[in-house]
Amino acid sequence: MLTFRDLKSFVTVIDSGSFSQAAKELALSQPTVSAHINSLEDELSLQLVLRSTKSSTATEAGKLLYTYAKQVLALMDKAEIDLRTFSLKNDNTLRIAVSTIPALYFLPDSLPQLQETFPDLSYDIIETDSTGAAAAVFEHRADLAIVGTKLEYEGLLFTKIAEESLLLIAPPQEPYLSAVGIVNPNNLANWPFIRREEGSGTWLESYNFFNSYNIDPEKLNTVAKVNGTSMALHSVKGGLGYTLLSEQAAKPYIERGEVIDLKSDSADLKRHFWLVTPSDRPGTPALRFFTALVKKRKTSYQ
Repeated sequence: MLTFRDLKSFVTVIDSGSFSQAAKELALSQPTVSAHINSLEDELSLQLVLRSTKSSTATEAGKLLYTYAKQVLALMDKAEIDLRTFSLKNDNTLRIAVSTIPALYFLPDSLPQLQETFPDLSYDIIETDSTGAAAAVFEHRADLAIVGTKLEYEGLLFTKIAEESLLLIAPPQEPYLSAVGIVNPNNLANWPFIRREEGSGTWLESYNFFNSYNIDPEKLNTVAKVNGTSMALHSVKGGLGYTLLSEQAAKPYIERGEVIDLKSDSADLKRHFWLVTPSDRPGTPALRFFTALVKKRKTSYQ
């Protein structure tokens, strides 16, 4: 039996001209893509792909299958869009995936305006890290996301909506107090560092900062890996080490003297927030309104 999975791999191999490129586009391993093509060829008892070290092309039988496979895949895509449109029209819930900082400082200002226009609308808020929020839109678990770093996802549109500063914060004690405004690579590499989880936008953006000092982020003196802004803040406050954090989140702690700003003047301590929407799926009026609202109020958190 011909399967959607195998046909998708076959069409991608022919379109891209190679098994390796098809595997990359499908986010699969090359052996898996090869297995899909072999499955088709075994099922039909025909060679469908001419394999060479330079490129992969369709045989005459492959060209015939390619024509039908493209039609099947297009029809499946149309069916998915139509069914999702039907679902959206009958659903009064807007599903929003957000990373920590947008959840705290962006949504509270935006949702009341949306509620005025759509009073019957309810919200399903998914708070996670930036990678998880973008993945939720990609996997159809959320209608949109707001994240703290730009990621590579086919079929997702990333629109820049705000900017903020990241701060190097540390406990109010030595050796940090005497290093305020005098940040150097040796200190950064050797001081105990509190690292955020892998999918965190703050952690992904911090790569640029550490690379500007010729420091491999994976070789920092990491004493803890924590999930979430709050845990990072309290770890610094407790004296465990230093970290990079959102200015909005750190500011109250700095004002109370519970942590200090090391005052690095690096241009790499900037990041943007991104609105993530599907580029190939229809949206409800509420989703379109919220998207327009967010784009209109592009701002800075500085």
